[in-house]
Amino acid sequence: MKLAVVGKLISIEDIAGADRIKKATVVCGSSGKWTGVVGLDHQVDELVTVFLQDAILPPDPRWAFMEKHQWRVRMSRFKGCPSECVIIQGAPDLPVGTDLTEALGVTKHHKPLPASMSGEAIGSFPSFIPKTDEPNFQTVPELVERMATEPWVATLKCDGASCTAWNDDDGLHVASRNLELREFTKTGAGNSYWRAARKYDMSKIPKGCALQFEVVGPGIQGNPMGLADIEGRAFTLYDYKTHERMGAGQLDHICVNLIGIPIADRVVMGGGVAHTANTLRKMAEIKYPNGKHGEGIVIRDVEGRWSFK
Repeated sequence: MKLAVVGKLISIEDIAGADRIKKATVVCGSSGKWTGVVGLDHQVDELVTVFLQDAILPPDPRWAFMEKHQWRVRMSRFKGCPSECVIIQGAPDLPVGTDLTEALGVTKHHKPLPASMSGEAIGSFPSFIPKTDEPNFQTVPELVERMATEPWVATLKCDGASCTAWNDDDGLHVASRNLELREFTKTGAGNSYWRAARKYDMSKIPKGCALQFEVVGPGIQGNPMGLADIEGRAFTLYDYKTHERMGAGQLDHICVNLIGIPIADRVVMGGGVAHTANTLRKMAEIKYPNGKHGEGIVIRDVEGRWSFK
């Protein structure tokens, strides 16, 4: 996964009320087009180093200002201007989009999990089920274009821990983002993934299907939704025999009628209207029911064929 690339500035604009920074748009080849902020000494057509969202930067004097952000790149705003990446002056004389991740020692941010979430691993995440990691809209302009011709739904992106559950002849299986987990350790300790799976009747997931959901609640990512207990929010049903995501109607039937797990809140439904980067950014400015700022949205077509965040 590219987290640091060679970029090229294609526009620089003033920011109202800002006298030390400007708004910049940078293209990064196959890694898409992003918006950020730069100092006053940058020029259009200049090659720059671009660090993308969820990059963890190694300590370096060139980007020492990132220390106060724990070296992590994430969506920010400066004087109201969205900053989706970090743009650093200077780049090797290489084609736009060239991957610099390994050369610069950049790694990917992974959400820290409390001990109650970790569990004991049986093995790796199953290879026959895709992991839940949607691309950013900036990297998939062809999917954004499909919003103009296909029905889609935007769901609230919950800030929790990704979980996958499925049934086979051996019974119910539960996995975190990277590992399949035992329900209990030898000492009898459980974990929140299995707690969520048992809270809902996931033994009724049809064989051949995997349900993917977010585990949210106390002790998980600071519990921004303010929940009183561990809960789940389902978002994908995957048929691992045909290797296809199933549509919204099938997801609703399994979750509502069989399992009883809430589906991730659907905040917008659409289709037939073109969207731009600015309208998508505005759509993603959302709050949880308790008033706290949400993590964003995920957009999926209703047939389950494509998705992005």
